Amino acid sequence: MNGNGSIAADSMLFNRISQQGEQRDKRGMLDLIMDYYSHTEYQPTQEQTVKNRFVFFGLIRCQPWMSIPAGILIQFCYGSVYAWSILNGPINKAISGDESHGNAEVTFYIALGVLGITAAIFGPWIETNHPQKSGIIGLLIFFSGHLTSSLAVSVRMISLLYFGYGFIAGIGLGIGYVSTIDAVSKWWPRARGTAAGFAVMGFGGGSLAFGAINRWLIDNTTLPLTFLILGSINFVVMLISIQFISPPPPGHNPDGVPIMEPTGQQPAIAAIGALELEKGTQSTRPAAAEQPTLHVSLGEALRSRDYWLLYVAFLANIVFSLVVISNLPSIIHNMFGMGRRVPQQPPIPAYIAVSIEGGFNMFGRVLTGVVSDLIGRKTTFMLLLTTQIVTISFVSVAIHADSFWGFLALIWIATMCYGGGFGMIPAFLSDMFGTNNTSSCHGILLTAWSLASIVGGLVFTGILNHFLSHGSHAWEPHIYTANFMWMLAVVVAGFVCCLFVRASIRDRLFPALPNQILRLRIFGRVFRVLCLRHTPPAEVPPGGCKRHRKFMEFEYLTRAEEQKAWDEYLALRAVQHRLMKEPNDC
Repeated sequence: MNGNGSIAADSMLFNRISQQGEQRDKRGMLDLIMDYYSHTEYQPTQEQTVKNRFVFFGLIRCQPWMSIPAGILIQFCYGSVYAWSILNGPINKAISGDESHGNAEVTFYIALGVLGITAAIFGPWIETNHPQKSGIIGLLIFFSGHLTSSLAVSVRMISLLYFGYGFIAGIGLGIGYVSTIDAVSKWWPRARGTAAGFAVMGFGGGSLAFGAINRWLIDNTTLPLTFLILGSINFVVMLISIQFISPPPPGHNPDGVPIMEPTGQQPAIAAIGALELEKGTQSTRPAAAEQPTLHVSLGEALRSRDYWLLYVAFLANIVFSLVVISNLPSIIHNMFGMGRRVPQQPPIPAYIAVSIEGGFNMFGRVLTGVVSDLIGRKTTFMLLLTTQIVTISFVSVAIHADSFWGFLALIWIATMCYGGGFGMIPAFLSDMFGTNNTSSCHGILLTAWSLASIVGGLVFTGILNHFLSHGSHAWEPHIYTANFMWMLAVVVAGFVCCLFVRASIRDRLFPALPNQILRLRIFGRVFRVLCLRHTPPAEVPPGGCKRHRKFMEFEYLTRAEEQKAWDEYLALRAVQHRLMKEPNDC
């Protein structure tokens, strides 16, 4: 018995030690993840800072304007993914023998899905490393995806195509897309929207050229050779362009989120000064970066409800055009071409419509970035969603009216808004959460791209197949109208979420009262709704229980009242900041 008891005790001790070890391992892994997402700033050495002043193998002195054409060319090559719809038919024919039957379009959804997940995972790593390092790794992986895709088509394996272009090239897309945009926008703190718009312009314009390039290669070469040529072109152009990408010098951007204060409000300026927030020390630093700032950690950014409201708004902004981009040739074929009840040639070939759509995608990115610098990010984003609500509402009308040009015009306008969301979202995030968090926040936000591409594509295809399996024909408008309706509902929901996004740091951090249930900024002033309790003395019986009456109180603060509350908050932050910096004497 004693021997058995000893064995049992040893076994219990062993199990306890094993459980403690597993808990430590889990805790250690959690700490590693938290540490990874907590360090989101590139900190070069003095030697690296000097080296970063030169580009193209150290032969040319770096100038801020160089990053824009280099970024456009890199994004242009990555944007070739938008011309994937031209390859769907030939790939289906090569693998299954029938252009209209196959699953080649799934590759597009996988690639964009992997893109968003990769950007979320590698965001902090991209932020803390030189953009050339992440850029070269991204383009090498993207090129590898093309090589694998060429092999997949040669051996007629659709699963290998999913792995090659969907997974491998998708990883390259995620790393290269975020690193390029982040590097370009950081050079222009006063015009982040314009800079980011120009950078992502190339990605939107990829289908503008590659739609025609893909068509020419398919008509004049074999499909495996098409992937080899496309991959080689992208590799050479991106490898040369990345040599002109370099990070700005330390202090070029504000360390945190700038606090915009009207002139003449000295109490607020004094309170901000008490925070001992750092300012730039270099004379070359832009004036916009000389303003006092509040540092926002990545954890604070990701815990903010405004970030997730913006996430839903961004998802709503991209879902319609993202699904249509990959299905536009088939929609044109079934509704206006040879697949309709009375076959006819459409006024223009589908690949030309895709190329023009790429032009609107590209133009929307630049235009929206410029406009957002002028009238504000939130206002611009709400204009985009409003325009999409109107256009999606009339797309079904154009299809029922058999209006080919009306249909295309609405699709192109919606696509311009789609590109506009991508053009301004990096600047939007930078303004809200600081440049040091841009890549990480942007990467996680791009999972909305993954969600929209995978879930949106599957829902679209599922509804389409449901109608076809129940006797409907591909040329009947209602099978597309049903899809447009759920997309419209998503965009409306996104508009509502965007309405409640607090775009400025002052709105996000403005102190809330304990009994506050709602706060909005209306016409530049703070409007609050409070839930108060009141007990009339006459209604309290002797020895009885108090009965509280709840009532709503509405406050529309004057600017002076708002400024006083804000000054008090900044003074409290100043005390907290000093206490955190003081050494512990205990």
